[in-house]
Amino acid sequence: MNHHHHGNAAHPPLSQEVATHLLDLLSEDDAFRDLFAQDPEQALVQLGLSPEQAALALRGQSCLRVTTVLASKEALRAARERLMQGLTCEQPHTVIFAFND
Repeated sequence: MNHHHHGNAAHPPLSQEVATHLLDLLSEDDAFRDLFAQDPEQALVQLGLSPEQAALALRGQSCLRVTTVLASKEALRAARERLMQGLTCEQPHTVIFAFND
């Protein structure tokens, strides 16, 4: 049973621009990757979201929470198209940031 979604509530989708910037930084920037792994809300604020938007985007949102290890830059680049769709669509979804190689 999935306890992450209340009814059909999905997180508000990220804009194409924010999602692109997020994936760029997660694919390239070690300092941002560290911040995202430790404090995803602060990382989203750095991208230009308000603290409220960042909190909403993360509320019960497994796709934006790093629970084990952030995927490698290579894995993120390889899965970029799928990640982009997940970040910008309004449907409830799960994107796995921790790919098991």
